[in-house]
Amino acid sequence: MKWGIVADSSCNFRSYDPRTPGLFFATAPLKINVDGTEYIDDDKLDVAELNCRVAASESESHSACPSAGEWAELFRKADNVVAITISANLSASFEAAEMARDIVLKEDPSKNILVVNSRATGGKMELMVQRIDEFIAASSGTCSFEEVAAYALDLEKRSQVLFSLSSYENLVKAGRMPRLAGTLASRLAIRVLGIASDEGTIKIVGPTRGERRTFKKIIDTLESHGYQGGLVYIDHVDNRAAVETLRATIKERWINAEIHVLPCGGLCSYYAEESGIIIGFEY
Repeated sequence: MKWGIVADSSCNFRSYDPRTPGLFFATAPLKINVDGTEYIDDDKLDVAELNCRVAASESESHSACPSAGEWAELFRKADNVVAITISANLSASFEAAEMARDIVLKEDPSKNILVVNSRATGGKMELMVQRIDEFIAASSGTCSFEEVAAYALDLEKRSQVLFSLSSYENLVKAGRMPRLAGTLASRLAIRVLGIASDEGTIKIVGPTRGERRTFKKIIDTLESHGYQGGLVYIDHVDNRAAVETLRATIKERWINAEIHVLPCGGLCSYYAEESGIIIGFEY
């Protein structure tokens, strides 16, 4: 039985080398429309160009989720599939993936497909891909679909995502952040630390000023949410130097931390904006 893990492109893997032999991994691309031009969020996208076009545009841009047909095409490529989507409260991607699951299961009832609402984006989704792959690989692919599904759903509940943002315009425009809070933070040049709420929306932890204070707040928030060392994914928008300092800060506090750093793809760059950081962690 062939295994597959599929995510939408708010998971920032543009390539992934599975631990499980023969495991199929792919991302279903979201799209960003700027001034009538549609940018497909895949490994061919020039993210820097997209960010420049968004910054220069005076009209409202918007994003769109993968269609049910795009999800279904990927679901057909494996017998057992775990699909992971951006928060259902931020996008219709989860709904489209569920529709695709029903279409494919009607075609072939022997398949097994689980669609997981990550209630997050970015780093948490990458963490889930890696851990689910490792779980399957530990049994050489012989574990049951029910065991993998139970593990995936439990993993979603014991992992979280943090956002450290300095620009909020696209979040405000899309209704993901209160306009007053975004405008005030932008004018005061405040970085805002946010976390995913239980409903999968962005919950503000508090404002921060300066890199050192921002990183201290991140460490305190990780600790308060039960992080004790383990897997962390840090995604960033053209902010590598700061992220490397953050990586070192986390390793200083938790020597056993396994930390991976990735550049944001199109969708996460669009919402996190310049110098944004997205941190996925397990607890």
